[in-house]
Amino acid sequence: MLKAFSFILMLPFISSSVFATEAMKGDNKHVRVWNKFANDSLNLHKKLTDGKQLEIKTSIGSYANVKDFYIEHRYFDNGRLISQVQWEKDDPSTLHTIEVFVHDKKGRVIRDFMAAYLPFYHNAPTQTLISIHHYNNELHAFRSFDASGDIVLERCTGKGDKGLVVNILLDEDDLYNDDDNIMASASYKECFAGFKQDQLGKYIIPQ
Repeated sequence: MLKAFSFILMLPFISSSVFATEAMKGDNKHVRVWNKFANDSLNLHKKLTDGKQLEIKTSIGSYANVKDFYIEHRYFDNGRLISQVQWEKDDPSTLHTIEVFVHDKKGRVIRDFMAAYLPFYHNAPTQTLISIHHYNNELHAFRSFDASGDIVLERCTGKGDKGLVVNILLDEDDLYNDDDNIMASASYKECFAGFKQDQLGKYIIPQ
C-alpha cells in the first residue's frame, strides 16, 4: 500500500521532468540537501538490514518507454517490509529510488523515508518524503514533509467515532488553502488529535 502510494506521488514529477531538472540546476543548496537525504536514507537501510536474516524479494521494473530500467530489492523481516531499494539496471551502483520503514514494537510503521530520482537524471532526487505516522484507535494518519522540511501531504484513513469511515487526503495546495474546511472537520480533528509533529525536528535526518 505504501509503495503504491509513493509511486503515485512520483508520477507528476516524472511527467514534468524538464521543469524539475531546470529548476534544480540553479539551486545548489537544494541539490546538496536532497542528495544528502538520499544517502542518509541508504545508510538507514543498511543499518536496519546489514547482518540480519531477512527475506529479500528481487524484481525488474520498467516504465512506459523504458524497459527493464531498474532492479528492485525488497527486504522483509517476519513479513514486515523494512525497505525497498531500486538500482539502475545498466549501472547497478546508481540509486534510482529508496524507501525505508521504521516500525514500533507493535509492528506498525511510525516513520518512513523516501527519495526518488528521475530516469536518466541523477543530479538530485526529484521527490523526497519523510512521513511521520500517528495512530488513534482505528485511525491511521500520517504527515509528510520533503527533505527541505516543508509539509507536502497529510493522509488519514480508517474508522473514526461511531464507526464512521474516514478517508482524508490533503496535498500541499489543500494544506495552505483549505477551501473545503476539511481541517476544521470532526474527522480531521479526531485523526490528528495528539499528533504534535508539525515540524520535522531531528527526523530531517533519516533514523
